[in-house]
Amino acid sequence: MATAKMPNLTMAGRFIWLPRPSGYAMVTYWTIPVGAFLALAAPAGSLAQQSDGTQFIEEIVTVGTRTAGRTVTDSPVPVDVFSQDELESVGASADLTDVISKLVPSFNVGREPISDGATFVRPPNLRGLDSDKTLVLVNGKRRHRAALVRLGGFGSHGPDLAAIPVIALRSVEVLRDGAGAQYGSDAIAGVMNFNLKQSSGGADLQLHAGAYPDGGDDHRAAGHIGFRIGEEGYINFSGEYASGSGTSRGGRYDLALPGGSGLTPLEASMVEADTDGDGAADRFGPDVFTEFRDKDGRLLSLVAGADGIPDDTSPRYRENLSNPEQIWGEPERTDRKLFVNAALPLGTNREAYGFANWRDYDANGSFFYRRPGLTLLLPVRLADGSIHNPRDRFPGGFTPRFFGRVSDLGLTGGIRGAMQNDLLWDLSARTGENEIQYTLINTWNPSLGPESPTEFRPGDLVTDEWSVNADFSYALDTRLVGALNIAFGFEYREEGYELREGDPASYEPGPFASVDPFNFEVTRAEVDADPDDDLTAVECRIPGQERPGPCIPGDPINNALPVGSNGFPGYSPEFTSVFDRGSKAVYLDLEADMTDRLLAGIAGRLEDFPGFGRNFSWKVAGNYAFNDTASLRASAGTGFRAPPPGQISTTNVSTRINDAGVPVAEGIFPAAHPVSAFFGAEPLDAEESTQFTLGLAATPLSRLTVSVDYYFIELRDRIVLSSDFGIGPDEVAALEALGVAGANSIAQVSFFNNDLDTRTRGIDLVATYAIDSGAGLTEFSASLNRNETEVTEIPVRIDRHGNPFSFVNEEDVFDTENALSKFQGVFTLRHWWDRFDVMGRAHWYGDYRHANSANFDNPGNIQRFSGKILFDLQAAWRAGDRVSVALGGLNVFGETPDRAEFEACCGRIYRSDSMIPWQGAYYYLRLQAGM
Repeated sequence: MATAKMPNLTMAGRFIWLPRPSGYAMVTYWTIPVGAFLALAAPAGSLAQQSDGTQFIEEIVTVGTRTAGRTVTDSPVPVDVFSQDELESVGASADLTDVISKLVPSFNVGREPISDGATFVRPPNLRGLDSDKTLVLVNGKRRHRAALVRLGGFGSHGPDLAAIPVIALRSVEVLRDGAGAQYGSDAIAGVMNFNLKQSSGGADLQLHAGAYPDGGDDHRAAGHIGFRIGEEGYINFSGEYASGSGTSRGGRYDLALPGGSGLTPLEASMVEADTDGDGAADRFGPDVFTEFRDKDGRLLSLVAGADGIPDDTSPRYRENLSNPEQIWGEPERTDRKLFVNAALPLGTNREAYGFANWRDYDANGSFFYRRPGLTLLLPVRLADGSIHNPRDRFPGGFTPRFFGRVSDLGLTGGIRGAMQNDLLWDLSARTGENEIQYTLINTWNPSLGPESPTEFRPGDLVTDEWSVNADFSYALDTRLVGALNIAFGFEYREEGYELREGDPASYEPGPFASVDPFNFEVTRAEVDADPDDDLTAVECRIPGQERPGPCIPGDPINNALPVGSNGFPGYSPEFTSVFDRGSKAVYLDLEADMTDRLLAGIAGRLEDFPGFGRNFSWKVAGNYAFNDTASLRASAGTGFRAPPPGQISTTNVSTRINDAGVPVAEGIFPAAHPVSAFFGAEPLDAEESTQFTLGLAATPLSRLTVSVDYYFIELRDRIVLSSDFGIGPDEVAALEALGVAGANSIAQVSFFNNDLDTRTRGIDLVATYAIDSGAGLTEFSASLNRNETEVTEIPVRIDRHGNPFSFVNEEDVFDTENALSKFQGVFTLRHWWDRFDVMGRAHWYGDYRHANSANFDNPGNIQRFSGKILFDLQAAWRAGDRVSVALGGLNVFGETPDRAEFEACCGRIYRSDSMIPWQGAYYYLRLQAGM
């Protein structure tokens, strides 16, 4: 029987041992270091031979160092390296963010339904720090941001990893260390580098189908093909198409109001009642109003609030009503991705290279169900005096559907080479753009009345970047420090952010934004204020109901309806914006083998951001080898993150009509807006960090590797979103006195600020053990993370009345410190035998807590969520050298988080922002073929 070829395996920044069966050829790759090219002749795996004939592979790392050929074990900083095979072993998701979360315990991402743009672009976190605290690289080059500025949590603004197809990747490196001095702004929590495939021949195809037993399925087709260009060049094409039907994990939506029927909307719509005792039903539909009528049945007043009696006189409200749609789950989606990666030698010691990507992602999710009886569905009188009842259009209420179309384009190119004096150089340029186009359907702008459309384009978000880089490296031997690598370089970067106007119907106030827009009722105030004495008495002038005195209290003329496309009001012209910024940077990175056992490095970077001045970040790192099996590594340094244009300029404002009949805005304003400044906001400053790590890497047994690393990150002036500030008459007067234009058109404001300092500490433990026996090759790996974040300072401010306050309340502080599991772990067992490959993985989440209010004296305001363990299984059979079939499952036992006590509303069962998946078990079948 022929011996099966083993895959090229390297597990998470460790090395493992492989037998060398007959006919098996080891394949190595060439790698390109971060910022340049520094391994033009270095293989991706450093091979060593054991006395028993077994060989192991040590991964070459390209992050955290600019020295060619540096391996995971002798790196001065902790780096995890995940191979193509490992990525594909958890490739049950088309979203690369989910794949990484299965491999790195300190990397978390949730599913956030009914969360506006975060439904489509899912911001992850590393070590409890937001996505914009982790620098993302592709082939060592900075990746542009997503257009979404997340308006929940702290308002992060980072790249979208989901734009990268898994099949395009050769490996992923995760640097678990701050690296601002080496790579610039954003590299506070760490760096992730995605290395693209560099094949000069062959092709691969993957077909995937999966489903949740609780409902929802997806399908995916992915392919990769490589071609040789000339003697040594290559071009690679990788594409992926994926679709998903969406999921819904909500419970019963309960319409019940105090004193009401307690029925669901569907049940309520089927209710009828005989209120006049004639034996025939005369009231139908949901119980949402209390009617007051005279003895003849004429309506005297109508009050929102249930009395247990159906409200509507037409039987249409009990017929043909579907069950109201309230979705808590994944959105319906279609995703198309393409990556191209190429290189072409240009004579001796020179090479042109480039890579590009395109993505088109369409998804739609649900907003909250709008039940009958809400203000936005109250009747109004038209200009002719007739009644317009919105429930003629939405008999059982409605659920807005929110669509997002995410477009992503990126292009990077350059030339690199080596001079005769061994100076390596790399000149490159890149550009990238990400756009989100929003569409809202099955809703309306209530203030427009019957003229309102039911589909809107509320606006678009666009972010773009471009940069040019020049990177150089020179290796030399010196008498003082031995082998010395000198790297230096320059960067110029432009970033832009644009918030585009929505269609007018999505934001404009219509006539029904005010009560009695056609003046059917002459009030005493109008009579007293009439300068011409044309109005002489209080009277009701509704056609057909003219009479002296006021109209009945519950008449629809007294109803005022909300402004804007309900669910997501559009961006109006006064709140659209375009913001651009340029920055410059220079760096110097020195690394030397001081002795045979001691490696030391020092780096510094000077950055100049307009509006933030100059920042100098530094870093020192070292690795000391006690012997051939154990080494000590450590690093310390500072970091820097300038707030991107999106956080500086973003606005998310809705409009309503105040008691004076004036359209007013409420929402998130830029920190530099005058009304934000009135409440103490200051222009955003840069975030700064101080970090250090200390770790030990060892091989205590011939096939056992262990590393443990302690880390400390102190983050100052952390950017957060403030609580809401209301603007009443006193505040309007004060703002007008300050000369703030449009002060009377603003009702509520919140803004980004720097009023938070935090300290994050933790320990990473990584271990692998490999066994080679007659029954095949078995590998066990374990990655554990202990992470804790502490809020160390919140400035106490004094308002204009002399009262103390803070921008961040105690509830938010509690959740910052407790809402993520402090302990997480990933344990993987994998076995290869002949043509079979079996894998089991357990992801352990420790317990965590959430607060419901800042009243911590009441323990009922804090919920503790118990820890969970989720199990994944996969079995694969290789039908040949390049064909395999895999059957697997994620969370095979259907584990879910604890039910959320404080979120039990509107059919919601679990916290929407839970890091523990709550979709249930998922099973899949995958076919892979190559040539």
